[in-house]
Amino acid sequence: METVALIHADWPFAIWAALMMLAALGFWADKTKVGSNVSGAAIILAAAMALSNFGVLPKSAETYNVVWSYLVPVAIPLLLLKADLRRVIFETKSMLVAFFLGAIGTTLGALVGYVILPLGEQGPKLAAVFSATYIGGSMNMAAVTQAVELDPSLATASVAADNVVGVLYLAFLALVPSMAFFQWWFKRSLSSGLAGASAEEITDAKSHAGDIPPDVQTGINLAHIGFVVGLSFTICAMGKALADMLGVGSYSIMFITALTIVIANIFPRQLKKFKGDYEIGLFFMYVFFAAIGVSADVVAMLDKALMIALYAAIIVVCHAAVIFGVSKFFKLDLMEVVIASNACASGPASAAALAAGKGRPDLVAPAVLLGVFGYAVANFIGVSLNIWLGA
Repeated sequence: METVALIHADWPFAIWAALMMLAALGFWADKTKVGSNVSGAAIILAAAMALSNFGVLPKSAETYNVVWSYLVPVAIPLLLLKADLRRVIFETKSMLVAFFLGAIGTTLGALVGYVILPLGEQGPKLAAVFSATYIGGSMNMAAVTQAVELDPSLATASVAADNVVGVLYLAFLALVPSMAFFQWWFKRSLSSGLAGASAEEITDAKSHAGDIPPDVQTGINLAHIGFVVGLSFTICAMGKALADMLGVGSYSIMFITALTIVIANIFPRQLKKFKGDYEIGLFFMYVFFAAIGVSADVVAMLDKALMIALYAAIIVVCHAAVIFGVSKFFKLDLMEVVIASNACASGPASAAALAAGKGRPDLVAPAVLLGVFGYAVANFIGVSLNIWLGA
């Protein structure tokens, strides 16, 4: 007999309260030593799974459907309104080449893992989710998970696998510049490219390496928040209408992403002035991770966790092999390749932090721009893979 949760499925206010508190827990965890290493999203998932599997929250409720159907699409424009692709082209220079190589490696890894591992009927969806994750970031993982309707238990296992594999890869990237093999491969001395930055430069760089891009870190402005949220809903309405008109309503995320990128690049100066868009979008994504965790079946998740972690590892190894193996022939700088790989596989925040920590404040802005560029393109790549492999 199924156990009735302490908070019933038809108590929406109580469920919303729990989801909001779980999101708040994630933001708090991001500021702690443990949380910053594990990630707020992983903390949210673990807490949410505990609440549902110990009978506090229901595993299914209409409230969770609202999160999947509305909050995730609305979050996409909020996170991408400052994705000015012209800045990416002009300011990242050779690092953009390295980023593209990393994206190719990620896609190849997703295909190789799909072929050699018994992923079952959910294989195309997992390929979509992980390719989007290791080209963009957690935002793309959430968006593509929603777009392809990945099973919540597999989605939770995917986030857990991404955290383990992702942290190990970030540790590897931090060591690469000092490893003799890579110095030999790139014909680079230990000191080259790491000309000591001043303490002031490094401090300034680190101040730009937080959880959000530097040009959107700001205080609260209610007028701005009202406008950007309204604009986001408008973009979602237009994207959904276009998708329905073309008979592909389930892939409205792609249309929403495309419309956002078009608007962001037509009005970059105007949108740059608005404050709070990224923060609200990130909050919605954390609520989404809470909804995924609550819906997950722990037994089903553990049953697939090892296989999914192996799949994530194959993707990351292929990513590294391509970006480091091929970048040499484009005569790219080792440190620039390291930061580009970080931006591709993990997103702008950790890439900017690594650049600052390695005494390269000149690479902080390109790291952020490449990470945001990954946010912009990863949804298309992930959903396209799902369509192709699932055909």
